[in-house]
Amino acid sequence: MPRQKALNTRQLKFIKLIVQGESMAQAHRRAGYSCPTIEGHGANAIRLLKSERIQQELKKLKDKQFEKDALSYNEKRSFLSRVVRADASKADADLIQEVREEVDQQGNVKRVVKLVSKMDALKEDNIMSGDRFSDRSPQAMNPFAFIIQLGRQQGEVLQHGERVALPATAPATIEVDAEMVE
Repeated sequence: MPRQKALNTRQLKFIKLIVQGESMAQAHRRAGYSCPTIEGHGANAIRLLKSERIQQELKKLKDKQFEKDALSYNEKRSFLSRVVRADASKADADLIQEVREEVDQQGNVKRVVKLVSKMDALKEDNIMSGDRFSDRSPQAMNPFAFIIQLGRQQGEVLQHGERVALPATAPATIEVDAEMVE
């Protein structure tokens, strides 16, 4: 198969301008092509874009630009770890999702800062790391299961801070009253 002829300077500039976000007609004009009207630039740009060589070069440049612009795996994981470790009283600006001011009944202004969700960041980090917990027992999905497991020792559970023996006919599951304390 014969080698394809290299693209000329105007064609390369046209493709570069398209990748940078210029309209087809504007890129055609700025690349140095001459036409009496902007419509003529648009029509010629469409014709130019139909060329297989132009399409290949355009794809190559778009892929290269994407690699440059896209966040790397490490950058994403780093951001997620910053979200989880963020201190709300002195959070970086990129971790703040919303800022609003509220006025109480006495007229005092209170600034409320809402950060990116730490739980969502943890979930996303688990997905990125491949840890979906599907290989674990169903109890691992229950956030309070570890409390029950800590109290169990050879047929015993903690109940109101005291060890109580489980009856031989104890149910497979145990209900736990839990209260979230902030």
